[in-house]
Amino acid sequence: MNTTTSPENQEATHLEKLRSQLSTDIETMHQKEASLKEYEQRLRLLVDHAHHSPPPSLATQYLVTSADPHSTAQLNSQWEKYERAHALLEAARRSLCDDRLAFKERDEKLHLRDVDVSRREAWVKVREQELDTQAQAKEKAEIKARPSFTTAPFLAPRHLFTQHS
Repeated sequence: MNTTTSPENQEATHLEKLRSQLSTDIETMHQKEASLKEYEQRLRLLVDHAHHSPPPSLATQYLVTSADPHSTAQLNSQWEKYERAHALLEAARRSLCDDRLAFKERDEKLHLRDVDVSRREAWVKVREQELDTQAQAKEKAEIKARPSFTTAPFLAPRHLFTQHS
C-alpha cells in the first residue's frame, strides 16, 4: 500500500511546489506591472506637462531656429530619448502580457493535472476497497471450506495432513 501512495505523495508535493513557484512568479509579475504602470504614468504626466504648460516669458524665451544647430541637436536627442523610453515601455508591456498569458496557460494545465490526479486517487481508493472486500470474502470462503472436528470428524485430519505435505 505504501508503494501506491509514495508516487502519489511525490506528485502531490511536486504539484504543490509548482503551485507555490507559480504564485511567487505571479506576485513578481504584478510588482513589475505596477512599477511599469507607475513609470508610464510619470512619463504621461511629463508629456502632458510639457504640452500644457504655458510658454516661458518672452524675456527668457529662447527660440529654436534652424540657425542654431546646437539647440536643435539637443532637442532631437531629447526626443530620441523619449521615443526609446516609450518603445522600451511598450516592449515591457507586451512582454508582461505574454508572461501573463503563459502563466494563465500553465495554471490551467496544473489545474487539469490536479483534477486528473484527484480522479486517479479516487479510482485507486475504490479499487483498493474492492480488493479488500474480495480478500475478505475469499478468506471467509476458505474458513467455510475447512472441515472441523465437529462438522466432519474424519475429513479434518485428512485436510490437516494434506495441507502440511
